[in-house]
Amino acid sequence: MYKIAICDDDKKYVDFLEQIICQVSEKPQDNIIYKFYSGEEFLENPASSFDLLVLDMKMEKVDGMAVVLKYRESDQDGILVFCSGIQMLKPEFFDVHPFRYLMKSYSREKLIYEIRLILEKMIENKKETFLIVCSDGRMDKVPVKDILYISNRKHGSNIHTFSKQTRKSEEFICNRKLKEIYEELKNQHFEYAHNSYIVNFQAVVGLKNNTIQLEDSTVLNISRSKKERFHKRFSQYLGQKYRRNREGG
Repeated sequence: MYKIAICDDDKKYVDFLEQIICQVSEKPQDNIIYKFYSGEEFLENPASSFDLLVLDMKMEKVDGMAVVLKYRESDQDGILVFCSGIQMLKPEFFDVHPFRYLMKSYSREKLIYEIRLILEKMIENKKETFLIVCSDGRMDKVPVKDILYISNRKHGSNIHTFSKQTRKSEEFICNRKLKEIYEELKNQHFEYAHNSYIVNFQAVVGLKNNTIQLEDSTVLNISRSKKERFHKRFSQYLGQKYRRNREGG
């Protein structure tokens, strides 16, 4: 089952989005849709963990940005989509990791196209992947989404993690070599920033010249030999995450 929340003070638009979601879903019976007509109502809801939240950026009293900052304190993994009647993409909106922006001026065809992509992302996000870590007879299943970076060590590698839910860091010793792990994870948004470590793009919150800041405030350097490829792949990752494909109207 997927829990989907729509929060907008325009009741007609909420009903319209619900209709499109039901139309696009392959199994609409698998979706539980919660409708909220104000930021206050949403924040008072006890079942505050959702697989997808579609949120109006501009509402009376408590606007979308205030709602999502509070929401992200308790739910870091749900897909977030902003919707708005006006173009107002401020830098702080990207800090809460939205997957997409929906303009209320979209045609029905364009909205169907966008909702289809959003639901695909929601389903993909629910399928959690793990890295199997073995060392000294012990085996751990480490969620890939929690990995910040993986560093080289003499007889294997170190897995550095940070849980978005508990806000705790942890380190796992692994007997597999960094090169081997990279081959497994390179298609899941990991790249070498240095010969001695690979970084999870999903954990990057800041990138400036030759330094990377991660979610737990760790700062890593990008080596000169890795800089061009790292920046190129990170730009591609951001493009996939934020771009608005114009197909579909």
